[in-house]
Amino acid sequence: MSCNNVNTTGATTPSSAEIDFFLAVSKGDFTGYTKVSKFGRNPGVKSADYESIWDGTNLYPWPTAAETLSVVSDDADDTSAGTGARTVEIEGLDSSWNVLTETVTMNGLTPVVTTGLFLRVYRARVVTAGSTGANEGTITMTNTTSSNVIAQISVDNSGFGQTLMACYTIPASKTGYLISVNGSSSKDNEHSFRLMARDNTVSNAAFNTKEFFNARGGFNLYKKFAINKYTEKTDLDFQAIASASSAASGGFELILIDN
Repeated sequence: MSCNNVNTTGATTPSSAEIDFFLAVSKGDFTGYTKVSKFGRNPGVKSADYESIWDGTNLYPWPTAAETLSVVSDDADDTSAGTGARTVEIEGLDSSWNVLTETVTMNGLTPVVTTGLFLRVYRARVVTAGSTGANEGTITMTNTTSSNVIAQISVDNSGFGQTLMACYTIPASKTGYLISVNGSSSKDNEHSFRLMARDNTVSNAAFNTKEFFNARGGFNLYKKFAINKYTEKTDLDFQAIASASSAASGGFELILIDN
């Protein structure tokens, strides 16, 4: 998709340059527009029921209240002066559904508690590390009250360095528009993928299927061109089920526009 006369100077001075619209949004050339790319991996999707595509092997445990997070590794080298992860940045939403970001200094096997209360977490990444350049152990972020693990930076031969979670919530005062969805698997098995959405402005809201496709192995990408609209406070949960146990990857891209 391309646009003529796309403004590339901060939404105040028009330009005659031809530039891809999505590239311009990623560059920050439009005030009030943001591009979001969510991608995840579930290491063992099974045939019994749908599972979320994230670092766990279950449906994602969506929090019901804002809580502090306990951040800990299962490897002692993920610490402030260690060879593994030293600091970790957590991105999510606060109790008012506004963006909340906090960086914590790791302390190995000893949990570190955030100062901020997170209603949602949609990404965490290793910011600084020692000689290995990534996390050496699995780093978990757990709600201190409900004890649910809601984010995890995993290890597979080496550390991934960030969460792989295809879960996201539209922040307050934003509207999201879906521009693509994709899915793939590690084996040539039958897979079904679905994007579920829940509008939290509605009391006792249910998840609804918004995208659905079947696939066997390989990579499958579907362009949507901003057809599907998601209002503020909407949870998005990308899920898969397989005919036999298989790792599954997938995600989606959004354009966020300020209300």
